[in-house]
Amino acid sequence: MPAQPVEDGYPFRFTCRRSGNCCSIPGGFVRVTSAEVTSLSTYLHMDEAAFRSRFLLPRGDRLASGTDERCVFLEDGASTSCAVYPARPTKCRTWPYWPELLDDPEALRRAREICPGIETIDTPD
Repeated sequence: MPAQPVEDGYPFRFTCRRSGNCCSIPGGFVRVTSAEVTSLSTYLHMDEAAFRSRFLLPRGDRLASGTDERCVFLEDGASTSCAVYPARPTKCRTWPYWPELLDDPEALRRAREICPGIETIDTPD
């Protein structure tokens, strides 16, 4: 995959290496909106109530974890992939361009340790 352009203000480039690491962060979670739940259930050809029962935590706004606390939609293979990629939630679509990676150097450092696709760049002073 080609590198995504540098987003305004972010001190890195990102090229997805399909490691699946971003979908396997211990203690991580993906919050979803009602619209995202509808989109995901439609994509999976499931009744929304069945989707909620199978894939959401009881509070209803977070995806449940799969094996080893990984995202329930992370698929293994020669390269990892997302079973719901076209309908993935905003939190997943925007990785790694999250505000906390712009505002918190320690969060960026941890993200770089997890994600081989984040390449820091020199920014002009």
